[in-house]
Amino acid sequence: MKMIKYPSTEQFRSVIKQVTEKAQFVSYDEETKEVKWDKNAELPTITFHGTTKIHGCFEKNTKVMMANGEEVSIKNIKNGDYVLSYNLRTNEQELKKVLKVINQDLKKEWCKLIFDKTEIICTKDHKIWTENRGYVEAQNLTSEDIFKTAY
Repeated sequence: MKMIKYPSTEQFRSVIKQVTEKAQFVSYDEETKEVKWDKNAELPTITFHGTTKIHGCFEKNTKVMMANGEEVSIKNIKNGDYVLSYNLRTNEQELKKVLKVINQDLKKEWCKLIFDKTEIICTKDHKIWTENRGYVEAQNLTSEDIFKTAY
């Protein structure tokens, strides 16, 4: 398998857009200049192995639930630690080994998400899983969104 490293998230998103458009394209009328799309067409599965980060980050003091139930600031998590994760395919919580810790000083806008028992500080473009809308950037969340929590 050939590994492709995209220099920017925008380039990666452009590739995804092109693949999606190709799968949904039906026809083009030269006379009317109208493009017909099948928005219900089955999209191909794209397997991506690479280094492009497609979303934002959590603030260093954001708490993460460890495998033993202890909450630890994300800045203290190390490669090889086990954290509590949620598997969207099986709809079950599971333990996941941390494979790579990334620490960076981002020049991005941040937001605070306040839940009943906790708060999360993340970049506005960080994608958060919602049960009703799938992944949504933090800046676009609404009071109507439904979240999965470890509690």
